[in-house]
Amino acid sequence: MSINFSEYSLEDLKQIQKDLEKTIKSKAQDAKKTALQQIHNIANEHGLDLDEVLDGLKNPSKKKAKVAPKYQNPKNNSETWTGRGRKPKWVEQALSEGKSLSSLEI
Repeated sequence: MSINFSEYSLEDLKQIQKDLEKTIKSKAQDAKKTALQQIHNIANEHGLDLDEVLDGLKNPSKKKAKVAPKYQNPKNNSETWTGRGRKPKWVEQALSEGKSLSSLEI
């Protein structure tokens, strides 16, 4: 299929571009819906739910072990922190109050 776009005005070409982008987006969404439905059907045929499918795709050798909390908020025992990642606000506040990190250890 070959279309000679040089015969169209600039306004017509811009409208064609908008219509084409809209059609491409719609077709892409339809393709995703179809793919998801196919995945869902295959999972159901094998007695799996989608969470099991996704978990099965993860690399089992790279599973992260759960890390035990190392620090606890003295004002609220339900707030804990492993010492990894960003410091929670309660840790930041305790440190700004002059407490040491070791004083928050469990």
